[in-house]
Amino acid sequence: MQFVLGILLMAQLSLPTGAAPPQVMTVSFKPLSVVKAGQMADIAVSFNVIKPYAINREPQITLKLSEVSGVILAKAEIAASSVDPKSKDEYFVNLPTIHVVATAAKPGKYEVPGKLTYFFCNKSDGYCAKQTMDVKVPLQVQ
Repeated sequence: MQFVLGILLMAQLSLPTGAAPPQVMTVSFKPLSVVKAGQMADIAVSFNVIKPYAINREPQITLKLSEVSGVILAKAEIAASSVDPKSKDEYFVNLPTIHVVATAAKPGKYEVPGKLTYFFCNKSDGYCAKQTMDVKVPLQVQ
């Protein structure tokens, strides 16, 4: 009997066939200084999550960047810190910030493509999933 109830519960929590989970997190980019050609740029990548979802601290939020002609990346793969002093469970209270460090040899506008991966849950219905989204990190060089 418990087995049947477990299957019924799982069926209610799963998505319809072919349906993708909702995109629950948005990304913002902010350069920390004016960047000149040949200088290192530090671009802060911050996140917002829509309610009622929560972002898991483990596994970490990761950003995997692709190479762009004319741009040198300090790191192609960046993991956000999972430390959140305000958190009392496995979810973030304050979402972390990731820093993309890059140098462009020539002035211009660049977009560094990447894949952001994170895990989220809806605490009220117990639904959790991994999500990957495409991002383009903007870099403007004078």
